[in-house]
Amino acid sequence: MHGGVGSGMAASHLPDETLLSEAHRIGPLIREHAAATEREGVPAPAVLAAMVEARLFDAYRPAELGGLDAGAVTLVELVEEVSKHDGSTGWCLGMAGIIGGLAASRLPDEGAAEVFPTRDTVLCAGGFVPRLSAQPTDGGYRVSGRFPFASGCRFASWLVVTGMVEGTAGPTAMRTFCVRTAEVEILDNWHVAGLEGTSSNDLQLDDVFVPEARSFGSVTTPRIRGGAFWELPVLSAAAVGHLGFALGSGRRALDEIAAYAGTQRFASSAPIAERSVFQRDFARAHTALRAARLAAFESMERVVEAGTDASATIRAELIASLVYAYQTATAAAEFAFRAGGASSLYREGALQRCFRDLQAGSQHVVASDEGFERAGQVLLGLDPPGFL
Repeated sequence: MHGGVGSGMAASHLPDETLLSEAHRIGPLIREHAAATEREGVPAPAVLAAMVEARLFDAYRPAELGGLDAGAVTLVELVEEVSKHDGSTGWCLGMAGIIGGLAASRLPDEGAAEVFPTRDTVLCAGGFVPRLSAQPTDGGYRVSGRFPFASGCRFASWLVVTGMVEGTAGPTAMRTFCVRTAEVEILDNWHVAGLEGTSSNDLQLDDVFVPEARSFGSVTTPRIRGGAFWELPVLSAAAVGHLGFALGSGRRALDEIAAYAGTQRFASSAPIAERSVFQRDFARAHTALRAARLAAFESMERVVEAGTDASATIRAELIASLVYAYQTATAAAEFAFRAGGASSLYREGALQRCFRDLQAGSQHVVASDEGFERAGQVLLGLDPPGFL
């Protein structure tokens, strides 16, 4: 399935609660196909079709290009709701939504009209880590190199990739390009232990010409269209998908172990729900996840409210809350996985999938301990790091 899919609905505004209701409605379908999504390495066609019809991807697109321009909190909640049913599918929604939304908010008018020509849903994939090399040429750039972790590339019609422009120094050297999927080789290397259904393959670009109008400065081009959320720097905007994935997957792990808790394990004197140590640890994990969620949403709201005036401190607190959400959700899944005993081991079970998905997601650069280090630099009054 590729982008440019008709949504079956006009591009008029949908209330945030309607979007969330739609995500909840298709949750059982996402859960039903979770094993197939993992097995095939990409969200099942029926799941993608349902998400397109529900306009979940359109929530991230500026209204000027037929999108719904939902608020930041709603964007997090959409990924959170989908991730409760399947982490890979939630990850794909968050990554595709933010990547496409950033491109839609920053591309020049000519490029935006080419990539988003109608009000139909357009599915994008890629990222903003500068792994490619771009050679300036008449009318645009010649782009080459290998681009890793392009989540969603097997269902996207446009790839949004980033590189460094040769002969240019400073922030302007980092540039993002919109490339048709047909112009790129998708390498069959996504053989991993978690987030298996995200098609986060490497991309190979060999001297691909990209017109100037289908590119923008990754960190220097301001918002051209879209709501206040799209004024955020790339790293702050990316927090939406990551927060939703971590919080939703952690919540699912706790829900699964709570449903299993009435079971009496072999050689145990009572069901685990009746054991005081389980009760204590479950309450601790439940409360920690609630606290992480509250901190994350409060930080996101403050960053969006401040917009382009968001201080380094406010942005640092968002990054710190993102890393904390990942660590808290991962700890919750580890607790649930261990409490489930040998029954947690089977691939068809949700507990081991939550455990593996969160371990995989935690390897992302935005979820690493370095995020705490960068935030700590700011909170201690030291020179702000460049990557914040």
